[in-house]
Amino acid sequence: MAILSKTAPASPSRIPGKVAVVRGMVTGLLEGTWKGGDRLTEAEAVERFGVSRTPVREALLELAGLGLVELRRNCGAVFAPFGPQEVKDLYAVRTLLEVEAARLAATRLDRDWLFQSLAAFERMREQNAADAGWREDRKLHAAIADASGNRRLAAEIGRYGDIVQLMREIVGARTLGDIHSTTVNEHLAILHAIQRREPEAAAAAMRNHLEQAAESASLAAEARRRKISG
Repeated sequence: MAILSKTAPASPSRIPGKVAVVRGMVTGLLEGTWKGGDRLTEAEAVERFGVSRTPVREALLELAGLGLVELRRNCGAVFAPFGPQEVKDLYAVRTLLEVEAARLAATRLDRDWLFQSLAAFERMREQNAADAGWREDRKLHAAIADASGNRRLAAEIGRYGDIVQLMREIVGARTLGDIHSTTVNEHLAILHAIQRREPEAAAAAMRNHLEQAAESASLAAEARRRKISG
């Protein structure tokens, strides 16, 4: 499931129904529209987002699978608490998944693709081409997930990657300058470990990358919460 575009968010009229509901509900959680314990019925979601019941149901199932809402019979969706700690928790799960994927992919990733990706990140570092950061980030994580050889693992990584990118768009975690100065080097560390075919080094580099991203995202979520409440 592709929740997100890889660049700027699409206009509401161009976003599929399920995607619009997921995006709207996560935005509402991060911006304080809803808090833990608040309830949203299916009918209320249909009216609020201007879509039919089918995409609402699909979106609620997606969010329930990520632990962002709890579905209760005859009650609709009940929002789970969601703040900086929950952002860290999401990243913790993503880290567990992607560290293992990097370990598995270290001896399987297509060599031609690897060299192309290395060249792309090297160009970004040399040219300060930070605007390409998100696109290359998603391509790299997807390629590593696919190269793990485990389709279920890759699917879960895709789900968490989508929701994390949405959170980054909303809270503004990691500026373009940060991407150039920090994230590019983290990605290169992962790629170089894979180039050397060192599974444990690739896993360690992926862990470091995602732990840094988790800290950045949780700090951004806290700053946004203070701005909204203050």
